[in-house]
Formats: sequence, structure tokens, C-alpha cells
Amino acid sequence: MFQYFKKPQVLLGLVLLASTACESESDNPKLRAGVEYSSLDSNSSYASQFLDSNGTSTVVLEEGNISLTMFQALNKYVTSNVSANTQLDKTILSNLFTNTQSPFSTLELTGDLFTAADLNNSSISLSERVAASKSAQEIESTQANFELLFAEIQDISLSLNEEAGVNQAGKLGNYLLNEDGIEIAQVIQKSLIGAFQLDYIGNVLLSAGLNADNSTLVAGANYTELEHNWDIAYGTLTTNPIYLEGFTDSEKGTVSEFGAGSYIWEYNKASYAKIYPAFLKGRAAIANNDRVELENQALFIRQEFEKALANAALGYLGKWRTSATADKRAHAIGEAIGFIYALRFATTYQADANFSDSILLALIGSDNGFWDLDATKISNAEAAIKAKFNL
Repeated sequence: MFQYFKKPQVLLGLVLLASTACESESDNPKLRAGVEYSSLDSNSSYASQFLDSNGTSTVVLEEGNISLTMFQALNKYVTSNVSANTQLDKTILSNLFTNTQSPFSTLELTGDLFTAADLNNSSISLSERVAASKSAQEIESTQANFELLFAEIQDISLSLNEEAGVNQAGKLGNYLLNEDGIEIAQVIQKSLIGAFQLDYIGNVLLSAGLNADNSTLVAGANYTELEHNWDIAYGTLTTNPIYLEGFTDSEKGTVSEFGAGSYIWEYNKASYAKIYPAFLKGRAAIANNDRVELENQALFIRQEFEKALANAALGYLGKWRTSATADKRAHAIGEAIGFIYALRFATTYQADANFSDSILLALIGSDNGFWDLDATKISNAEAAIKAKFNL
């Protein structure tokens, strides 16, 4: 069993993103011409709708997109090696996480927005963006938890040719499980959706980050700190110019989304189509020095993001019941565990590490983990999540 669920640690840290947000036009005069909210177009690209007086876009999405691409690359390394029955290396995973030793050169990044050199030469790392809204101690604790997972998945990858069972790591169907029946690859991915995407977007950029300066341009750039914080949030959610372009309730669009970008669509059918308009309206509110509208859109995005992850946790717990085979049930529980871990970052619903860990320990904290699961444990986990998120 992996240590950070058996012995829960409180996670997370505080990133201070600038200082003074505009309170009113008199306190903080407009830098931009006003943007009519009615002019915003959900069928047009994000960057094309926010221009300076010369008609040049004030949007730069590279920073957010690079961090999201790093997440995709780390996930690709884990999943492709498991599929190919190739042993995983915790050092490679750690280097991808911390962006040290030019790690992205070891991967094929064909079709991605950035080259390996772009990522290697960036000052960005996933490790610096996990749990970034919390204390230094909690950040360090979160980083250590991921390093434990990297070490564990390396160890269990030595058993890729074994059949998983009670006290035996190996493969069950197509899924690599530890000796407790937990699919660590899914725990890593879903935990990062919470610790990286949810926390950095919601608890840093769309919370503390709203207090950034909006009266002057950043030196050498065509945006203010506040504008850029909002754009980093959008770029950390999606690499697409139009989020969820072409998606309907039942069908995916022509673009692909990854991580939170995909699960918001899958597990928040009531509101996924409102997320892109909320990003547009919030960005327009920054140009308009409209603090009330800015905070309304930020809170909406945060709440709907958190609700999607709660619904995802419930969805995968439910799949334990409906899956016909043990391998599918194990796969569902691996995803559920990662999403439940991620819920500790759902701060608008006042979830925390104690909430998350108490569910995890009751669910899979017994001697045999997944192999000991029963309907009562599943029901108790579902009830706790539903109560917290009003679902």
C-alpha cells in the first residue's frame, strides 16, 4: 500500500501573485478600452477577442500550455510503458516532475505544441505548481507524496509479466496493480488533476491571483499581471484556442482535451458548456475593471471544476458496482482513488486533506486494499462526497 494514503499527510502552499487589484475606475484607471460582454463569441478563439489599441492580442497562453503539456508528457510516459510492458524508471518520472536533466528529450512529443527543448528550457516545473496555494510544509509534503508514487510504480513495473492478486503486484487485464490491487498510474494522473490543475487554476490564479496589478503592463510584455494570471489559468486547463470546441452532451468535438479539460465535460454536463464563456467574460471584466463580474466568473469556474471532480469520484465508485470483471473494477477504483485524493483541493466546498484521507482510509486502508472492497465501503464513500458537495 502506498504510504501517503495509509499515513495521511496534509498537503499544499501559498503562491503570492502580485499585489493590487483594481477596486474601481477612480482607484485604478482603465488601461484598455472597454469590452462589451455581448460581443464575446464562444465560437471564436480566446486570444482573438482581447486586443490592444493597435489590434494586437494581449493574450499569451504559452506558460499555461507548457505546464499542461508537461503533465501530458509525464502521463504519456507512464501509460505507454505500461501498455508496452516496459519497466518504469522513477528517476525519469522525478525528472519530468521537476524538469531537471532535460527529461523531455527522452520522450516522443510528436503532435504537441512544444518541442522537448521548449519544455526542457522552460523555468516551469510541475513540482513547483502542485499544492501551490498552501504552506511551504504542505507543498513539500505533496511533492514527497508524488515521489513515493513514482518509486512505487517503478517497483511494481518489475511485475509486469505477473498476474495481479492478493499480495501480488502485476497485471490484471491491461492494468498494472500493486499488491493491494491499486492502479498507481491512475492515482498519479487523477491526483495531479487535483494537486496541479485544480489547485493552481482555482486556488492560486483565480483566487490570490485576482489581486494582481491591472494598471500597468508587465515590462517587455503586452499584458498586465492580472490579465496574464487569467490567461495562465485558461492555458493550464486547455491547449485549444476554443475550449471544448464542437463538444455536445453525448459526443466529443474535433479537438482533444486532456486531464481536467476532459473530465469537466464528462462529469459536469450541467455546466461544462458555460466554462469557456465564463473565461471570456472574466477576461473582459479585467479590461473593464469590473471587479464584481471578475470575481463572479472566477468563483463559477472554481465551483464547477470542483463539482466535476466530485462527480468523477462518484462515477468511478459507481463503476465498481457495474463492472463485470475484476480488472475493470480495479481500474475504476484506481481512478476513484485519484479523484478522491484530488478533492482535498476543492476549497470552495471546504474540502481538505482530512476529508479526502478519511474517505480513502475507510475505502482502501485495510490490509488488502482493493481486494477487501465491498458495497458498504463504496456506499459510505459516496455518501461522504455527496454530502460535502451537495450532490
